[in-house]
Amino acid sequence: MAQPLSTDDLEDRLRMEFVDDARDRLELMNRALTARAENTRTDAEVIGVLRLEAHNFKGMGTSFGYPTVSLVAHRLEDYLSGLKQLDVRRLGDAQIFIDRIAELVDRAEQPLLAETNRIIRALPVRYEFQVTDVEVRNIEIMLVTPSKVVAKKLGGELAACGFRTMTVTDPIESISLAVRVPPDMVIASMVMDGLSGLDLIRGLRAMSVTHTVPMALLTSLNLDHPSLKEIPHGVSVIRVGEHFGEDFAAVVAKHNLG
Repeated sequence: MAQPLSTDDLEDRLRMEFVDDARDRLELMNRALTARAENTRTDAEVIGVLRLEAHNFKGMGTSFGYPTVSLVAHRLEDYLSGLKQLDVRRLGDAQIFIDRIAELVDRAEQPLLAETNRIIRALPVRYEFQVTDVEVRNIEIMLVTPSKVVAKKLGGELAACGFRTMTVTDPIESISLAVRVPPDMVIASMVMDGLSGLDLIRGLRAMSVTHTVPMALLTSLNLDHPSLKEIPHGVSVIRVGEHFGEDFAAVVAKHNLG
């Protein structure tokens, strides 16, 4: 009778299986990019392959001890969101994401916090305008909102201001992401399922790694609404709609982000 595997042996086997599976998925992604470059597959087909595998890597990475793989895959998902066409530049950007995942999968030891931060911030960002028209800042804003409409609209406005934006729909997930790669600012919707934006910000401010990160609540409420009296000192309020530009500009100036 075969001896049962020890916990360490089981973890090693699972990691090896993850690495083998990851290499197969990376090969699928590389073949898809090559096919698009050779015009044998359409933009939609290739983007579909990339999005599917990015989603798989995002879920698998942390589970198998490769959290930075999940972070890179999350950024690739953000990059591909709403993308319709793959020109030469975007094919090159996609290749960078794939190469970073491949490098991380093959590493014996995963990067620590400082190196993880450098890897993530060096990843490509997709802008819907000519970057020569806007000053692109090396400032990353985490936008936490369950609303796809809000995420698309505000993400576009933040990008138009030259900021790197990471969108997170799950407030619980945003805690893990913020701890691993602390952003330069957090903007969270006031109302969210599971954890309100107010509670999320209270939690992040209570942790040493994110305590000093500037934070703001995104709300449709007026500034004199009673609910806003509970906001911790130093946390800003950004109103959606016509006041967004004014409120956001004030926050940028307040925290010297521009």
